[in-house]
Amino acid sequence: MNDLFRRPRLSVDITEEQDQKLVQYLDHGMRKVVFGLMIDDLLNLIEKHGAGKILGLMVERSITLRDVCKLKLEG
Repeated sequence: MNDLFRRPRLSVDITEEQDQKLVQYLDHGMRKVVFGLMIDDLLNLIEKHGAGKILGLMVERSITLRDVCKLKLEG
């Protein structure tokens, strides 16, 4: 396959429960939209505050997706 036609993909293992809930709440097309937005927001936070700080807070569960949503990305 020619690299000009390669589409970047993200593949992660999830639990059976996570899969069931994703299927219940989000159809395949909406999953693409939602996860694309989440990745964009995460990358913006990392660029603004640094990977170590943001990822550390998330891994420690000191900050949740709800907290991330409240953060101002502008200015």
